[in-house]
Amino acid sequence: MDFVRMGNSGLKLTEVTFGSALTIGTESQDRTYADSLIDEAWDLGIRSFDVSNNYGMGKAEELVGASLGRYPRDEYVVSTKGSWPIGESVYHRGLSRKHILWAIDESLKRMKLDYVDIYYAHRYDPDTPMEEIVRTFNSLISSGKIRYWATSEWPVEALMQCHEVCDRLGLEKPVIEQFIYSFAVTKAETNGVFDFCRQNNVGTLGFSPLCQGLLTGKYRNGIPEGSRMDKKDAINYDKTANFYKQNKERIDKFLECCDKYALRSVDVAIKWGVRKGIYPVLGASRKGQLSDTLSAFDKPVDDAIWKEFEAI
Repeated sequence: MDFVRMGNSGLKLTEVTFGSALTIGTESQDRTYADSLIDEAWDLGIRSFDVSNNYGMGKAEELVGASLGRYPRDEYVVSTKGSWPIGESVYHRGLSRKHILWAIDESLKRMKLDYVDIYYAHRYDPDTPMEEIVRTFNSLISSGKIRYWATSEWPVEALMQCHEVCDRLGLEKPVIEQFIYSFAVTKAETNGVFDFCRQNNVGTLGFSPLCQGLLTGKYRNGIPEGSRMDKKDAINYDKTANFYKQNKERIDKFLECCDKYALRSVDVAIKWGVRKGIYPVLGASRKGQLSDTLSAFDKPVDDAIWKEFEAI
């Protein structure tokens, strides 16, 4: 597993970041389950781990923190996020200084850490002035509670304003923008976000690189047992079917092209973002799944075939 530098910063992440959304702390709150998935990621060479305070409403942070606690703290990068609503109170959401300073302390307590390497502004908050957001996250860097700050799913207009404020105040900019990205969902390439990040040397990570399993082809003949659609009631998540309805033609043509060249669709789907410098945040719901997904990570695909995928 290679390491890649995030934008203009000195921070390097492994090409794949292990994500915990909808699995650790949501699908299962068992510590042994968490250990098995993180151990597998570690054995594959992954040293970047992603979590959020709203995954399992704090349980993911507890379990991921405990599991990573068995490894040397200087040998991995762990990120968490704040701003997503995690309670009914107006103070339990957004990017106000009041909320963020409270949220990071709660996250560190749950993870039993003195600091996280990356702290995300998890969705843009138009109700908080940009200068307050920038100063708050920079203060967390100065306090030692975070090493870098980042954004997730911010509109390009907010990113532009953020960089302008950082330049004007002489403060540190976010080093990463994390957005949803896969062969099926490419809005970051049409809404200006990816171009902005590339032009301004901001690292880019893409979550849901397999479009929640739709790009693996496993739903071609119905809903398999144990799949995300099959477990939608248990994990309280039913958006996977909507992703297929919204992107059906593109997904079907992708799978047909993989069949045409006898390529494993999961391999192509993972490499699709990596070759553009959009590095995947990839999860797993069972032991062995991650190893299978990454088993042909370095297998080359001819440029001519990539052009055919691009034409889709």
